Amino acid sequence: MKWLTRERAGAMLSDLIARPSVNPMGRLHSSATPVERGVVEYVEGLFAGRDARVTRLPVSDVHENLLIEYPADGSGPAILFESHMDVVPADDWADEAFVPRREGDLLIGRGACDDKGSLTAMILALLDLIEAGERPPRPVLLLCAGDEEYAQTGIKSFCGLPFDIRWGIFGEPTRLEPVVQHKGTLRWDFTVHGRSAHTSRPELGANAILGAIGAVEALSRLQKDLQRRFASPLMTGPLLTVSMIRGGRTRNAVPDECVVSVDFRLLPGMDMQAARSEAMAVIDDACSRTGEDLRATHSDLQLRTPALSTPLDHPFSRQTLEICRTYAGPEVDLRGEPYGTDAAWVADRAAALVLGPGDIRSAHAVGERIDLNEVVTCARIYRAIMTAPPPQLTGPSTALPGGVHPA
Repeated sequence: MKWLTRERAGAMLSDLIARPSVNPMGRLHSSATPVERGVVEYVEGLFAGRDARVTRLPVSDVHENLLIEYPADGSGPAILFESHMDVVPADDWADEAFVPRREGDLLIGRGACDDKGSLTAMILALLDLIEAGERPPRPVLLLCAGDEEYAQTGIKSFCGLPFDIRWGIFGEPTRLEPVVQHKGTLRWDFTVHGRSAHTSRPELGANAILGAIGAVEALSRLQKDLQRRFASPLMTGPLLTVSMIRGGRTRNAVPDECVVSVDFRLLPGMDMQAARSEAMAVIDDACSRTGEDLRATHSDLQLRTPALSTPLDHPFSRQTLEICRTYAGPEVDLRGEPYGTDAAWVADRAAALVLGPGDIRSAHAVGERIDLNEVVTCARIYRAIMTAPPPQLTGPSTALPGGVHPA
């Protein structure tokens, strides 16, 4: 296992960090090439001349995927390994974010934890397998995905291709514990419309900001109600977060408009459309109660990502857990997370798990970091999963990992 060393992990991850692949997050992208191109070219070089098929997969003018295919001894469905290449902006520490530095076993830089640590571990595992001349029992697909951080267009584009996959491992910082469940996300804006007036005669107007305040308070009450109605043993309940508010035109006028951004995190099993409709009705009612001349309108969804819920007793869940315990310790267990990932987009065709090195608390943070020992351990886990016999589903899986439980 010559590739599975701390030195190789540190060198490769440093190279990946030093190739900025910043997702513009909906802002204007001025370059003529996709944001992931530097990483794509680097990974292509690692697999050049090796027994693997490497293909660029365009996603948009801004993003692209890279797919590495390694064949098995025989035919049959493939196992997918996926990590994303894009990273969030580093405006608050841009002078240091893309200059990787070591502090003992820690490597620091934007993307070290989310998600180039996982990407490094997957590449190391596959290179080690190829160089050893081992054929896995099932085809291995390594998807280096674009645009996970903003709209998940990379994995959605891949899902439109005719690949037969039955299992999936998605690299994200999980501290080497397999994640079987995470939340879905809905994002939209609502606008409170009022009527402008001079601030010396506010009674002549209808204050849109006050209407927005009433709506925000109503969403807080709705969140508490949802958490009483829906629960999961693996994670927190539904969350309604107001992430931005923009209102008012001048200091001496009653505001006639206020725009509020909502981030709604839902548990697996919740009806996403019904949940959004309920939240919208609560907002509309709160505005009208605040003032009869206030009303709310709602934008189209800006983001809709499904929840993940892979059964705890699925053979792939159990097999992966045992491999993780072998390399990372007996205390490792299956768990849930409140964030969302690309894994949910393949859950209708494959048993999908989220698994990678690093701690989510470091992701997107100034001073983002990862322990290289954990990257190497994860590479060993990935390699063991690649070479494990395909787990067989012998009957219906009934022990769901929580989903929605009436409280």
